[in-house]
Amino acid sequence: MNEIPEGVRIYKGAVDVAPEEVGLFSEQLNKLKAHFYGLMERGELQAASYLVARHGKIAAWNSLGKLDGTQEHGDLQPDSIRKLSSLTKSFTNVAIGKLIEDGKLYLDQPVVTILDEFNNSTHQDITIFHLLTHTSGIMPVSGYFNEPYPREWWGAQGFDNWIRKILQGTLVCEPGTAYNYSTVGYALLGEIIARVSGVPYEQYITEQILLPLGMSRTYFDVPQELHNQVLIVDQYDHDSLTSRQDRTGGPPRSDSGLHSTLYDLWKFGQMLLNGGTFEGQRILGRRTVDLLTRRHLFNVPAYHWGGKIKDKGQALGFDLAIDHMSFESIGTFQLEGAGRSALFVDPAEQLVVVFFVPSAYSWVPLSVLGTKQIIWSSLM
Repeated sequence: MNEIPEGVRIYKGAVDVAPEEVGLFSEQLNKLKAHFYGLMERGELQAASYLVARHGKIAAWNSLGKLDGTQEHGDLQPDSIRKLSSLTKSFTNVAIGKLIEDGKLYLDQPVVTILDEFNNSTHQDITIFHLLTHTSGIMPVSGYFNEPYPREWWGAQGFDNWIRKILQGTLVCEPGTAYNYSTVGYALLGEIIARVSGVPYEQYITEQILLPLGMSRTYFDVPQELHNQVLIVDQYDHDSLTSRQDRTGGPPRSDSGLHSTLYDLWKFGQMLLNGGTFEGQRILGRRTVDLLTRRHLFNVPAYHWGGKIKDKGQALGFDLAIDHMSFESIGTFQLEGAGRSALFVDPAEQLVVVFFVPSAYSWVPLSVLGTKQIIWSSLM
């Protein structure tokens, strides 16, 4: 285990309890600091921050490393803001769940009943369930099949006719027969949310989830005065932070649009662990949380960036721990954002874990897998 040299700053967030008070072994949890420092020393990570809570109490919350990977600009703080990338999809899942429990949608509802572009023999059988579970057959995220020349997202005409662009060509599988991670499928879910609720997707998420949970540092557009508190990896992060692209007529940011903090994400995860409520605010009903987070795919294969998974156990939009290879408890539901941020909710152990592991690389296995192993092995 790497030792942390004197002078390396470890920043501490406010905790509710000592780890042992909630059945966590502090000596094991403390290994996370050296774990992350070692990855930083090898040039695999820029920084790292993490929050671990059990039984609704925060027991560990720390950060180390640089805030901005493109210039010498401060240190990563426990409450720094970070682009969530695909973790945004978890908020889309909850929004769909709210509309289902409000009687405005049903899970196997054909998308054609909401989006006219699906009124053809190729797409008419695709349902909301298929979009949520990435089994629609609509084009997966660029590079999913390790193709050497991935297609561009929108082409020269930008967002014009964006739904038709998504539906161009043939399906990669018959709906329901294979898992193919489709970011654009979640753009379609955002459009469904907007049309059924009657308000733009971003407004629905803000009013129905962020504000009730008190997620006061979570934004689709980070206010300019907070830009110096945002975790930056590369120039793309800078550009996406400052861009105010006219999105009129374009897809909602339901696949990858939110920025947030560890603390705000913990509130969101704790709400799900609590059965849909947090500090007196009801976001979902208990049965709706159960619907979203239980297993729905069985014996469905996934290519998964070359992983060739034979049985992609999946909840509604959440990845799910399903077998003996998972270090976390069976039934833990989770989601990652571009391999650099993660949310894990373990109902069996009453555990919520969130972390940011910014890197110039899209996937550093030990930054996610090794981190999970250290945390879950701290359970007493």
